[in-house]
Amino acid sequence: MRAACAALVVFASVGIGSAQTKPAAPAASDPCSLLTKEDAAAALGEAVTGPRPTIVPGQAAACEYTGSGLHKINLSLMFLDAPTATMYKAMCAQKNKDGLTGLGDTTCWYKDKHDELQVLKGTTFFSITLRRSGDPTEAIKAAARKVYERLK
Repeated sequence: MRAACAALVVFASVGIGSAQTKPAAPAASDPCSLLTKEDAAAALGEAVTGPRPTIVPGQAAACEYTGSGLHKINLSLMFLDAPTATMYKAMCAQKNKDGLTGLGDTTCWYKDKHDELQVLKGTTFFSITLRRSGDPTEAIKAAARKVYERLK
């Protein structure tokens, strides 16, 4: 998973040995059903290969598609407990939200390049990274909308 999720992994792992209950993993036994090959091709503007899913049952999942050269799109999911989700909301509140109205419960850009978008729906965190030529802003927002709508 990306470094952007690393802090959340650390936060999430703090509660593993505690009495907190693990959050349910909503319909993410197949993360590539949340970001489809068609979605990936639309976001990259070209044919893609994949998917390449990675799953840690009940904790995290990812799906990656690749296009030509270094072009790729990756969806990373993490299933947080309520205290960790609250921490994420506080972190996101301090980040850039340019053009993100209506994209989720809590949404922010990881950095100003707009090549990574982070979203929280309930206690499910997802991050989409998009590497392609040109401005990724609208393509990554469109992909995030589709993932958000498909999350149960």
